Amino acid sequence: MGKKSRRHRNKKTGHVAASASATATATATANALVSPYSASSGTNPCYHGSSADKFQPDNEYEKAAQEYIEMYHHIVLNILTIQDVRRVQQSTDIQKKYYEDHINLCSDPQFVRFIFAFCTQQYLESNDFKDESRHKVIYILLQLGIQCRYDTDREKMKKYLRDINTERGIIKVLSRETTSHCNCMNEAKDIAKTMDTDARCSGCKLVFLKATLKFCDGCQHARYHDSDCQRNHWFEHQFDCKGSIRAKAKEAKAKEH
Repeated sequence: MGKKSRRHRNKKTGHVAASASATATATATANALVSPYSASSGTNPCYHGSSADKFQPDNEYEKAAQEYIEMYHHIVLNILTIQDVRRVQQSTDIQKKYYEDHINLCSDPQFVRFIFAFCTQQYLESNDFKDESRHKVIYILLQLGIQCRYDTDREKMKKYLRDINTERGIIKVLSRETTSHCNCMNEAKDIAKTMDTDARCSGCKLVFLKATLKFCDGCQHARYHDSDCQRNHWFEHQFDCKGSIRAKAKEAKAKEH
């Protein structure tokens, strides 16, 4: 598939931003989470660095993944509709509670490896992202995997969290995280090389060439394709931006002591 067709598809997928479809998304992701392995997986499937027992529905790893997805949808449905600074704190508090409740798992390399392995199999079963429910599962759980693995390297964490907003970025993350265990992502990695280096505008949510987007001067996380789009998005972004700036200041102050 050529660049033009792949890039057009990128505009339709990636960041799960529309809260209006969150309920349908929750149902779809719940169904996709049941098992990433289909009959086409073969009699000797690869577990991409994890193991078969971790993929059982009653395993604590899979239960924790399901709870993360439920938490994600709760935030989308109930928190992101709040148009003031409270949404940043409430969203942060909910996520913080999840990590506190699963502190042992989040610091467990085997659990983190399972998350990336699970997402890899979801991708392989998604028919090149044509299965939108699996795509959403991948996007949501990669946030968990990235935050657990790179919690001590915030720059890499922020970069990889941005990367997964496009198909190309997801493929690169999955390939990087599983390459030492198997070669299942090699073909997809080759496909990704033919795709444009795109990124998603934080305002209009459309995909543009990555090099043309400019970062927000405040949070250095959101990025926009032009100044008009950034201004129009400020009403929504200001709460996240100010929260991010305060968090950075607090972190810098803590390092001084």
